[in-house]
Amino acid sequence: MPADQTNDVLTASRFSVVIDGYEIASFSELSGITTEVEPVDYLSSSDKELIIKKLPGRRKPPTVVLKRGKTSGVELWAWHQTVLLGDILAARKSASLVMYSSDNKPVARYYLSDAWPSKIEIGALKAGSSEVLMETVTLVCENIQRVAP
Repeated sequence: MPADQTNDVLTASRFSVVIDGYEIASFSELSGITTEVEPVDYLSSSDKELIIKKLPGRRKPPTVVLKRGKTSGVELWAWHQTVLLGDILAARKSASLVMYSSDNKPVARYYLSDAWPSKIEIGALKAGSSEVLMETVTLVCENIQRVAP
């Protein structure tokens, strides 16, 4: 990649979740990728003062929240159903989140280890409305890693 492009701002027109080389769902919106470590206080003292420092504490599981217009595909629902039935060993999947540019080229990729859908939300819609029925999916994983597109 040319040096002048390494700091360009990324834009994406589509986001996909890929498992075992198969795209199980495509999304129009990424609401966010969250990875967090809670800070904890560490107290130390010297002869003259008490020193409070912040250190990394408990690590929260990373989450990815994606939105799309509801489709007739059942892959995400079937995956979530595995979680609802309590079969977490079968539900945990290694997945990739791929971000595509408007010309359908990958611009960023994240690897999610032991991912599973913790929440699926289907938005409200009135009968006869011309609005799009929206589906929001929250994925939880053990680890998330940015990898080359």
